[in-house]
Amino acid sequence: MKLPATFLQLSAKLPANVAKGKLNPLCCSGGSSPVNASSVFQKLVAIGQAPTQLADVVMLASSLLMAISGICAVPKMVDIGLMDREVSTLSLSLACPLITIVSYVAPTPSVLEAVRLMKASNLNVIVFKLQAACNILSIAYGLQIANAAVLMTNMFGLACQVLFLAGERHASLESKWPSFALFLSVILNVGIFVASQYVPINLLGQSITVFNIFLYSSPLMNLGTALRTRNSSQFPTFMVGVNVLNNALWSVYALLIEDMVVLIPSLMGYACSFFQALLILWCRSYLPFDLAFLVTFFQQRKKPDDISPVAPKLEEDGEDAWL
Repeated sequence: MKLPATFLQLSAKLPANVAKGKLNPLCCSGGSSPVNASSVFQKLVAIGQAPTQLADVVMLASSLLMAISGICAVPKMVDIGLMDREVSTLSLSLACPLITIVSYVAPTPSVLEAVRLMKASNLNVIVFKLQAACNILSIAYGLQIANAAVLMTNMFGLACQVLFLAGERHASLESKWPSFALFLSVILNVGIFVASQYVPINLLGQSITVFNIFLYSSPLMNLGTALRTRNSSQFPTFMVGVNVLNNALWSVYALLIEDMVVLIPSLMGYACSFFQALLILWCRSYLPFDLAFLVTFFQQRKKPDDISPVAPKLEEDGEDAWL
């Protein structure tokens, strides 16, 4: 079948990959990595072929492994008798709730500023809701294992999240406060009662781990922008430092009391927070190695306004009127 001349002209002006019926890999919003396994593999191979980038990868992995090894070294010191187990456990049972309380009240200046300006666009409501869900599950877990340190800490944290959500609602000029209060009361009370009375402790621990993974990895959604601009303003230094110390202490405490439910989310939160600390140091040129190789895994998505459609010049004759 003979194709019209205009179609052949239009195909010649299209990009080679589109003309051949091949499209570029899709990209997630916010500059996240392409959804294409072969593309990611090719980028990994390219990094491995560059000696400088390969050294940066090794140093980053070594830093994370050394940080986690330092956490695991403390219980080993207790086992060989360099530290007293009872004294260490008692000290951490007091220190962990205190540093966690500091991490819970850390967003207070941002919430107060939003209420003062009546502008809630800078508040991350998703983090408040995820933290509230973690607190509800952890309160139920604390009730099941009768651990006062876990119970009291998460009760304080849940109270903070309720206040933050109320402040965000007030700054957003939202009405219907009675329905908001009733909804929160039902969710909190029913959630704690059901989780503490009817949910098996193993399932409860797995749920806590999943929600904590979402909670501590949520700031990494801005990782692509921070790497491209070398700007760590989206990662507050104080909050990142508090999260590193908080998760480190809870990880050591969980190792001493041999509680995997507390250990897994704390250790993963420590790794995420420690990486954010490395990112802040890199943005301020204090890191001895480079993190620029991570930019290759993030492709910035073009806005519709930046895309100019191809407008080929078509012949105006009867043969091409079908277009």
